[in-house]
Amino acid sequence: MRILAAFDKCKDSLNADELCSLCRSRIEAKFPAATVREIPQTDGGEGFASILTRSREGRMRLVRVSDSLGRPHEVEIGVLKIPSLGSGVIDFLGLPQSGTIALVEMASSVGLSDLRQEERNPWSTGTRGVGECLLKCAEWGVDAILLGIGGSSTNDMGVGALRALGARFLDEAGEPVDFPSPRTWERIESVDASGLSSLPPVIVACDVSNPLLGENGATRRFGPQKGLREDDLERMEAEMTAMSGKLEKAFPFAGDLRDRPGTGAAGGIGFGLSLACEVSMVEGFPLVCEWFDLESEIRASDLVMTGEGRFDSTSLQGKGPCEILRLAEKFGKKAILFAGSVEEDAVARLRQENDLVEVREFGRPELSLEENLARGSEFFADKLDEVLDGLGSLTEEKELRFRRIRRVKRLMRRLPRRSNVHRYPVLKWFSKTAYERSYLWSFRSKAILPAIFLGTWVALLPIVGIQMLVVFFIALWARANLPVIVALQWISNPITMGPIYYADYKIGMALFGLLGIRHEPSNLLSAQTEWSTLEFSDLLDLIDTFPPMFLGGSILGISLGVLAVFLYKGLAKLYKSPTTERQ
Repeated sequence: MRILAAFDKCKDSLNADELCSLCRSRIEAKFPAATVREIPQTDGGEGFASILTRSREGRMRLVRVSDSLGRPHEVEIGVLKIPSLGSGVIDFLGLPQSGTIALVEMASSVGLSDLRQEERNPWSTGTRGVGECLLKCAEWGVDAILLGIGGSSTNDMGVGALRALGARFLDEAGEPVDFPSPRTWERIESVDASGLSSLPPVIVACDVSNPLLGENGATRRFGPQKGLREDDLERMEAEMTAMSGKLEKAFPFAGDLRDRPGTGAAGGIGFGLSLACEVSMVEGFPLVCEWFDLESEIRASDLVMTGEGRFDSTSLQGKGPCEILRLAEKFGKKAILFAGSVEEDAVARLRQENDLVEVREFGRPELSLEENLARGSEFFADKLDEVLDGLGSLTEEKELRFRRIRRVKRLMRRLPRRSNVHRYPVLKWFSKTAYERSYLWSFRSKAILPAIFLGTWVALLPIVGIQMLVVFFIALWARANLPVIVALQWISNPITMGPIYYADYKIGMALFGLLGIRHEPSNLLSAQTEWSTLEFSDLLDLIDTFPPMFLGGSILGISLGVLAVFLYKGLAKLYKSPTTERQ
């Protein structure tokens, strides 16, 4: 048995390395013959630099910088040879083929987890330490910097980093403000950018697309989780707006950057750095996926284990563990998600799109958060042992079920999937809507049956050219499986379209006659029609055939749709029979 352990951190309790290592030791104790592959996950926060650097045999360099409150603090920066990354990562990041790259982790210098609860206050924290880290990298002569910005404690728009890089923030008397955190911004009258140091290109690993200001900006979206009080949100927003105006006097293009997606991440660090150097942004999970070749690792595994501290609605929006589950579903692999606590609605949405996943909560709801965090390793180990005991006694029925699902999904690989819907004609226009609705990708009966019935009906209607558009909106309305309803539209194709539409017309005309509805038959559809002499204007007469064709197509489609549903139920029952599987 080959098992992939790909855990993210449990914040304030266990880091990703500890979870993966604990998982491996427990599995090897229970199943000595099992092979366990550990791939710790990182979203750009704690562990970003060390996890990625160690995996490519780079080295960590210790430097002394300021923490988010201005105190001396030691951090590690990873340094790697660019060729060691491989062509896939090099192309993904847009790097040169030679040279070195530094990996900087924002959380290591100005991380939220490094502050005591009473110290968590974005009015007082700043990003000076981040700028000092970048300066060190420039001194070493690296060719690029990869910056992970998760887990920060700051909301200063990168002003502190700009100060470290050489910008001067001056008060009314022309005296410098050395630690320009939001609390001191009102003292700043002008910004002098003449002394800025030059940096190599900075690539920011960022999983959010929020702008700097506004309802979805840095303050309102992320401020409270960093310790900002609700009644301070408006004041902080006003201070950021005013400070960005002061920066615009020194950096005329600052106004254009405020609305750029991603500049609101990590308290606006991307905004500030973009004023000082060349900054590009990449998504965190695709980077990690390419870095570790996760698709190949999952494809080669028999079981995938992943997890994080809290699984909720935000986990479904691109976080590592959920994306790993989606890859496991893509390749038909059984997956188990461990989480300290779970949100039931998020679990329900997850199970709609992934029939193979199991969700295991290892926190104890009856205990306080503090005790759960303190005893995280104990509770995780207990839940893992419970799962491993179950693996040792998997029933044959469960194994057969997993095998059936994998087989069906292999057959449907060429159909639209959640991961590639943006590539399909027509559907790509609505790819964002389709991606966000998990029921469109569910293979449960309540999604499959309406897809079969409605897909068969629409396929026999005379609406060639707009079928994909129609079935997409029908799938949204009926909460039906999108791949199945789309696949059924190939019933009417260039070979079958003529016979189907002729049958629609004949059935419709016969029904009109039975109902006493007078409708002139089309001369174009008679046996005496000489098609070689027809002109384009003659074809407009075919519009008159639409009413009987639509009626006939509906009758034919509904009848065959009902038959298809009953046939599916019968075949599904036969397919699920243990006797049939063994044969």
